[in-house]
Formats: sequence, C-alpha cells, structure tokens
Amino acid sequence: MGFADRFDALNNHVTLFFLRFVGPPSVADPEGRGRGVTEDERQRETQIRQTFERVTGPDGRPYLVERPSSDA
Repeated sequence: MGFADRFDALNNHVTLFFLRFVGPPSVADPEGRGRGVTEDERQRETQIRQTFERVTGPDGRPYLVERPSSDA
C-alpha cells in the first residue's frame, strides 16, 4: 500500500467522521425560504398526528405508536 493509498484511506476516514456532525452539504440558498406546503401535505400531517403519538422509549429514542381507537 503506497503513500497515496494510505492518504486516501485517511481522507475517507476523516470525511466520514465529520459527516456525523455536519451532515452532507446543502446546495440550497441559506437565505431561501424553501417551497410552500400543499394542502395534501397539510391533510396528511393532520391525519398522522391524529392517528399516532410520539413516545420516548427507555433508551431515549422517540418512536410513533398508534393511538387507541375511540370506538371501544
């Protein structure tokens, strides 16, 4: 393994380490507002919030649980 190969391996290792903290680069304008939200997306969000609730497990990770039905 030559110097160039070792340098490439180190570069990949360092890059993957920093990606954990900064994530992939964004190519969007940082001052931009993004796109608007459609009515379908609003309805889907409302339905999801009515159907599921966020619960935090013993390990501290949040997950979704279906709400009990009100039919009972």
